[in-house]
Amino acid sequence: QASCIPAFLLGPVAGSHVIDACAAPGNKTSHLAAILKNKGQIFAFDVDPKRVATMNTLLTRAGVTGCQLAQQDFLTVDPRDSKYSRVTHILLDPSCSGSGMVTRGPGEEAAPSAERLQALAGFQRRVLNHALSFPALQRLVYSTCSLHQEENEDVVQAVLQEWGSAFRLVTAFPSWPCRGLAAFSGAESCLRASPAETLTHGFFVAVLEWCKEGAAAPSSLPAAAKNPQPGQRRESGAAPKRKKTKQRMK
Repeated sequence: QASCIPAFLLGPVAGSHVIDACAAPGNKTSHLAAILKNKGQIFAFDVDPKRVATMNTLLTRAGVTGCQLAQQDFLTVDPRDSKYSRVTHILLDPSCSGSGMVTRGPGEEAAPSAERLQALAGFQRRVLNHALSFPALQRLVYSTCSLHQEENEDVVQAVLQEWGSAFRLVTAFPSWPCRGLAAFSGAESCLRASPAETLTHGFFVAVLEWCKEGAAAPSSLPAAAKNPQPGQRRESGAAPKRKKTKQRMK
């Protein structure tokens, strides 16, 4: 399944501290725990109490340890909290239109309106910006099960422009045949999946990597290469100024 790609590309080493920002129902969380070999710490967030309960059941059955679940909107999580001072990896799979889910039959759900896509993209930009503000972050995977450029390449482009040279795209799965749409220079580093081309659900994945000040060139590293050691920190102060918000798209 294409939904297995994000955790694999995040590739945290055993012992890492990881955030699964929009975690329920927990499939990616359990995949992360397996990659970590149950060594380290996962902080998993979701705002829906029923989905958190489902996630707790799934993770317990999977034998996951070292995972703290929280019924909390990720946008309200304080990146400066010492609890998250060692978080070096974040998996971000936010609410999206779900337009890539082939299990939805023809006509089962109307295509999202332009207004709906704009609202989703606005939320996705806010939550991606928020995730990038965690001070020890080294690597982040942004993914959606959407086919729409507005929720994918456009979101990544807008956030990368806001952060300047602080983050760059890593080329995810260089041999993968389906790449990001040519919406901006470097978008080919992103990965797309589709029923027609890869025989999967429609999916989008972008891997963002923190780079030292002044290193603005896109990375051509293979995915999961040069992962930082747990707790490795970066200099603070790179985050752009923006208004705080507690809104979350349903």
